[in-house]
Amino acid sequence: MQKNEKANILIVDDKVSNIFALEQVLSRPDRNFIRAINGKEALKNVLNKDIDLVILDVQMPDMDGFEVAQIMKSHKRTKDIPIIFASAEKKEHKFMMKGFEEGAVDYLYKPLDASITEAKVSVLLQLHLQKRELIRKNATLEKHALLINNSADIICIINARTLKFEEMNDAVNAMLGYTVEEMKESSILFYLAGEDRLALQELSKENREKFSFEARVYGKDRGIKWLNWNIVNRNGLWFANARDITSMKEVEEIKNYLAIVVKQSNDAIYLHDREGKIISWNEGAEKIYGFSETEALNMKIWNIVPEHLLSEMQAVINEIVEGKKIESKEMRRITKYGQMIDVIFSASVISDLKGDLRSVAITEREITQQKKADQDIRQLNADLRTNLAELERTNKDLEAFSYSVSHDLRAPLRSINGYARIILEDHPAQLDEELQRLFGNIQNNAKKMGMLIDDLLAFSRLGRRRVTKIPVDLTELACMALNDLDEGERTRARISIGALPSTKGDPSLLHQVMVNLISNAVKYSGKRAMPEIEIGSSENEEEYIYFVKDNGTGFDMAYAHKLFGVFQRLHNDHDFEGTGVGLAIVHRIITKHGGRVWAEGQPDRGATFYFSLPKPNI
Repeated sequence: MQKNEKANILIVDDKVSNIFALEQVLSRPDRNFIRAINGKEALKNVLNKDIDLVILDVQMPDMDGFEVAQIMKSHKRTKDIPIIFASAEKKEHKFMMKGFEEGAVDYLYKPLDASITEAKVSVLLQLHLQKRELIRKNATLEKHALLINNSADIICIINARTLKFEEMNDAVNAMLGYTVEEMKESSILFYLAGEDRLALQELSKENREKFSFEARVYGKDRGIKWLNWNIVNRNGLWFANARDITSMKEVEEIKNYLAIVVKQSNDAIYLHDREGKIISWNEGAEKIYGFSETEALNMKIWNIVPEHLLSEMQAVINEIVEGKKIESKEMRRITKYGQMIDVIFSASVISDLKGDLRSVAITEREITQQKKADQDIRQLNADLRTNLAELERTNKDLEAFSYSVSHDLRAPLRSINGYARIILEDHPAQLDEELQRLFGNIQNNAKKMGMLIDDLLAFSRLGRRRVTKIPVDLTELACMALNDLDEGERTRARISIGALPSTKGDPSLLHQVMVNLISNAVKYSGKRAMPEIEIGSSENEEEYIYFVKDNGTGFDMAYAHKLFGVFQRLHNDHDFEGTGVGLAIVHRIITKHGGRVWAEGQPDRGATFYFSLPKPNI
């Protein structure tokens, strides 16, 4: 439950006095009570409001509590709301079992015992609210993880002291050719060109909170790319974002060279002699500076240089005259109307056939709007860093919550299971056969709840696991999965494995996919006289497609969309055991590999589950 959010408890009783009595017993600042005096009013409330727990009177006119519970459990919006029945009579077994069959999780008997009532309500509310919060946080985490892992930019964490990479996303592979594991624990300096390496070392000594720099970076093939780095320095760590600007650099250079000879360029292209007198002026220069060609030919270059930069410009001209080529140097200029602008300046000497200096060719581009755009990009990067920090906080919260689920929920389950075992073992003479069966059911349900907790934690941890792709033999993984089966199940079913092409992926995760799908096929075909399971593949231009086919109970395609959701099951526990997490794990693993998952089936005619993986050269 989020901060300042109250739990909504719906109390349904045809006697208002009973409702008031329950409210007095359960009253707490973090609870809100909603009343209903009949079944219709109760159903209206659960459909239109967010209800966290229902306390439902069994004996009511028109529609009793069992009927209300049955309707709630059949509706998608209300089926997961926990129900406690309240009753003053009919405590025999058949009456209790009817309540449990209709979806009740517990009973309260009138007159109410205040401590027992509060304890039962508190436990059920805690379980329900923690489950809902876990699902919400897991969905948020998955969105943030997808945002980072699907980013075209490199997002990484660097140790500010050692300059070694500690964490990074998969973009390094597409951008530089290295895997994440190859770059982790290596220094960023290893990948930088010489001058940029020295510049970064100097920057690191300044220990600034935020800074940006451009650097030439070597890829695995030793090719060079230009990356624009934006750094936030926090607690000895650099939270970094690197964008590939190689194309921008290349285009910029090409434009500058072509601008020298292209008269109609939108860039300012002009020539001046040794003394700075302008001898050529194109339309681009007129647009940028406002001077017509006639005006410019009566000017010197110093007319468009701000006064405080004259000496700097003179030094640059001297270097050009001596033969130095200037490429993409950022400078300031002043227009005819006194406006100060930023330009990218390129220049070189134009000589005659004898090598004598004829003039200086200059190309200038207006970059004021570009600098504004750069500022916008920096703001976007700052926002991304903020989101990254928020994601880290969310990760920590989820880890803490997972720890709480793993430990705080297991303790009461162990107690329930232990007490039931003690009663069965120490007091068998006082329990008839039916009571012994009920205590056995309590133990089984406690064990199932433990399995649900384990599966939910496994599903949550999977969302944070990084995929390491190496060559994988899918045939070998399928054989290993078969060996994991119970020997009786393996020998009873007729299982065939066709040609399964090898690809790249995470071996342990893809092994889990095979285990889950093959176990699923064995389970749902287990009631056949001759269970048959086929494991095979096909392919298209971009991907390999693998399938596991069985001749089991099948399913209605109208409900296929539920197959891969957490805790979504199309068959009840009486027919087939399970928690509803196995296929959700399959979906998450294949999605993290960039593949797809789907299924086809017909009721009582078997099912086929498919998953695809990209071909290694795609």
